[in-house]
Amino acid sequence: MEVTPISEYWAHILDSGETTYDGLIYRIPPRLWRALAGIQKELKAIDSRQLYPSPGNFHIPVKGLGYLSEQVDLDKYERTLSKIEEIISEFNSFEIDLCGLGIFPTGIYARVNDGGKFKAINERISEELRGQVDASAYDADSYVPHVTLASFNTKDVTKLVDKVNSTGMNKYEFGQAGVFEIESVRTNLILALGPEETQDRAYSYIRSFWLGKFKH
Repeated sequence: MEVTPISEYWAHILDSGETTYDGLIYRIPPRLWRALAGIQKELKAIDSRQLYPSPGNFHIPVKGLGYLSEQVDLDKYERTLSKIEEIISEFNSFEIDLCGLGIFPTGIYARVNDGGKFKAINERISEELRGQVDASAYDADSYVPHVTLASFNTKDVTKLVDKVNSTGMNKYEFGQAGVFEIESVRTNLILALGPEETQDRAYSYIRSFWLGKFKH
């Protein structure tokens, strides 16, 4: 596997001048933080050089919406959010199970078993708002629901890979949760990819979208 450390896309973010990004996420409830942070602690003990998200930022990315410039058309933006709310409300609430570890070229994550629900939401928004929201290589068939536990700062991550592939990690149980809402957030990428003390200021809440009968 070819590892992609943060440095390889950090320069692109700074050069673009676009440092805030809107997206849809599901926040992991606090009762699951201890199990996730426990594995993080084990990973840190092996290699502390990597970037480990603070527990308050544990989340499942659902769909990237795009960079928002100062010249944004607020009426158009509001219509986009209204359409997203309509799509999400057509899905009923569902259960997820966080079980096992996985590896992307960019980092280590907890696997999410959700019966394909998040992927279905991602696909609907990607299709019905094509041209209005960001199109990503990680959407639709390439979409993988996950909770990032570590992002790579270096290319030499063999010891961490060995840990992920070790006995028991593939079926490590973090716990279950119910999904009743999805949030729209604005991410300050510089803060999100910085040291742990800046990460809690990286995500700004915009709006909640309720699933099915939980729609307000």
